Amino acid sequence: MKIRTKLSFEAILLIGLVGMVSLIGVLNTNQVKESFLELSNETMPVLDSLKDMRWAAAWVTESTTQILLLEESFDNHPEVMSQNVEEQIEEELFELENAKALFTKAFTEYSILIENYPETNRYDKTIAKEWNDLIMISSKMISMKSRGAAIEDIVDIKEQFDNSEHSVNQVIHLAIEYTEPQVSSGQDGVESIVNNTTTTILVALNIFIISALSIRYFVMRSISNPLSKIRKTATEIANGNFVKSKIKGNDEITELGQDIDKMSDDLKELNKEMISSERLSSIGSLASRLAHDLRNPLSVIKNATEILNLRLNPNMDEKVDHQLAMVGRAISRMSHQIEDVLDFVNVADLKLESSSVITIIESAVLNTVVPKQIKVNLPKNSITVICDPYRLEVVLSNLVKNASQAIEGNGEINIRIIDKKDDILIEIEDSGQGIPESELPKIFEPLFTTKQSGTGLGLASCKSIVERHHGAITVRNNPTVFTIHLPKNPSRVIHTRKYMEKSLLSE
Repeated sequence: MKIRTKLSFEAILLIGLVGMVSLIGVLNTNQVKESFLELSNETMPVLDSLKDMRWAAAWVTESTTQILLLEESFDNHPEVMSQNVEEQIEEELFELENAKALFTKAFTEYSILIENYPETNRYDKTIAKEWNDLIMISSKMISMKSRGAAIEDIVDIKEQFDNSEHSVNQVIHLAIEYTEPQVSSGQDGVESIVNNTTTTILVALNIFIISALSIRYFVMRSISNPLSKIRKTATEIANGNFVKSKIKGNDEITELGQDIDKMSDDLKELNKEMISSERLSSIGSLASRLAHDLRNPLSVIKNATEILNLRLNPNMDEKVDHQLAMVGRAISRMSHQIEDVLDFVNVADLKLESSSVITIIESAVLNTVVPKQIKVNLPKNSITVICDPYRLEVVLSNLVKNASQAIEGNGEINIRIIDKKDDILIEIEDSGQGIPESELPKIFEPLFTTKQSGTGLGLASCKSIVERHHGAITVRNNPTVFTIHLPKNPSRVIHTRKYMEKSLLSE
């Protein structure tokens, strides 16, 4: 999983958790709101209506009592308190009407709110009856007193009035006793829902925090662990230990780890090549000195052998002739080996010039000893290339010599020139038995040889010369074909490569 995908996944999960917590909060808040509204719209108004009715009953009792007392005062002192008492009586009558209006309003609300109550718990009819009795007795008492009835006549009715007030309050009290537990239950329910909501939100927040931290931990772990491995791998590589991080996955860090592993392999191979190059450089330096040191004595021995051949009497023993011939062949073989060493270690600048490829091929074949039973077929076409003709002739001569040595008995060597626009191909094909497949990858390595004699530097020298021409040399089997790839103009190749490198660096 890519890092961007991991972070997006983390963000989606966090958004989902936030949404879940918000949804829980909204749902529980709505539940609290609904319960509170139910309590506010139904149960609490019922209780408030009953309390208003109870207050109205007390108000009626107080106003009625005040009116009776004022009427009694007016009867006892009519000449003194007439105007003032009448005003007070009017005020109390107004208060009495207000009490009736309050009761009527409260009773109406109560009757509407208790429509869904069970019949056994509906007190509206009883309250209405007792209230009407109270108002009727109150009106009767006031009417009797206003007509001048004595206080003694009203005492009996006053007792009925008190009993009626008690009955009204008792019925209202029963209704309140039925309603108050519902209010308390509703309040407890709201409080319980609030507590549950608070607990749920706290739990959800804790789950959110734990989940967020867990997701962050796993995401960061999936990033930091591979980075730690890569850092350790880089440290080991810097210390010369070409190890691998072996990170598994499919994100950018895994790709980075794989690139570092590849770099480790490349550095390992490069290190081997450097060690091999240093070793070969040392061997080359020593071989060059030895070759030069051996060249002069061999020349002396060769010249002495040739002089002996000239001065020997033809009638001399044939064994002497045979021995001298063996010495000559040994000298020739040693000379070729010395030339191979010198060709390999010679890194002097190429002397490039426009040359005919067919001319170089003909010269190489002419200067190579090829058995008479092997036929060499030269190409009919010719192409001009810019090269070092001497170095290229060394390559071709070496390949023709190897081809002739690979053929046992009669055979053919076919040489072809192929024009490829900006490049040419030179193919040397022989009819020999071929090269073992296991040896093909190592055939151009220095010091590798399958012959009992030889330096193992011939093909390595060929590869070096061709690559210095910015070309390449390859080999394939069945039949064995060595192919030299050469640019017609090496300087153009150098210019193109420099331009490409400059373009890449500028990007």
